[in-house]
Amino acid sequence: MIREPDPRRFAATLGIVDRPHFPPPTEPKRASFKEWFHFNVLDPTGACDVIVNLSLAGDVTRAGGGRADVIALVHRDGWWGDIASFDATAARAHPNRLALRVAGAAALDYAQQAYALHAEVPGLRLRLALRPLAEPMLLWNDTPLGSGHLNWLIAPHLAADATVELPGETVDLHDALGYHDHNWGFWRWGDDFGWEWGFGAQMQRPFGSGRWCLVFDRTTDRHGAASHEHTLALWRDEGLAKVFTRRQLRARRAGRFAGPVPRRPGAAQLVADGAVLTVPARLQASARDDAEGDWLDFEYTVHAALQIGVPSENGFGLVGLNETFGTLAVQGRVRGEPIAFDSRACFEFLG
Repeated sequence: MIREPDPRRFAATLGIVDRPHFPPPTEPKRASFKEWFHFNVLDPTGACDVIVNLSLAGDVTRAGGGRADVIALVHRDGWWGDIASFDATAARAHPNRLALRVAGAAALDYAQQAYALHAEVPGLRLRLALRPLAEPMLLWNDTPLGSGHLNWLIAPHLAADATVELPGETVDLHDALGYHDHNWGFWRWGDDFGWEWGFGAQMQRPFGSGRWCLVFDRTTDRHGAASHEHTLALWRDEGLAKVFTRRQLRARRAGRFAGPVPRRPGAAQLVADGAVLTVPARLQASARDDAEGDWLDFEYTVHAALQIGVPSENGFGLVGLNETFGTLAVQGRVRGEPIAFDSRACFEFLG
């Protein structure tokens, strides 16, 4: 008998770990503190895809010591949305659970085994409800990142309902593919690092019928020449089935995305004039575990891209964070089970 995953199984972990991890006022590295709560919603038809990111940086305990940003973007016949920035003191967070407010621009809560998220920036208003369908994965190991380190919580697959209000149009999505991650640590934008990250899952009903979901990540140097942290995690239905790591993985970017790549915020175009040339046309990856007989190959093809300009903390200039939507083709065999699916996906490229 096929059954729906019980979200109560994941509520305890998410309720404990998925909360702000602000450093104490005595932390000597608090000026380089970073924390963000990131969400994606993918429309199976590709007609309306969503990115929301609530981020805090710097010394969030004093006025003028840090900043809070709300990034809300939608791709629907082009890009909509923008970035709203505030002093960090505009953010209010519960110390023991996920209840975060950023001025009047965003509200995020985790309660009753689901996320509720509201975000509003010029030209775009979003209301999201996301229910976890798979167990989270926690990488609380101070992964090196430039001169600092990063920690990561992944909620890899969520059932998402969304209301997207655009100028002159409202779009409702039901049972779309959702994703959430939560990152925190200490590092400086502009250090010698880059990354590739992305997720995809079979968009099929009913849930609990052999559905596969994957999350890929690789941290590198600024030029992508040296790999540091490198994982490909696979979930089957609600359970984590396999994690390929480091020497079991090979990945390469291929070609250059030929479509338009707008920048946000709009002022970034003035600071970094010219075309964006750092978005690949495709990302190809192979994973092999000969001892277990497990293998997986995927190819991600970019269909739409946007660059977020992040001010460098090492002198002048911007760091280009490339957000993309596209399609993912997957094939392999894990734990004796064949894997083959095509899906909508979202990948991010830095460096």
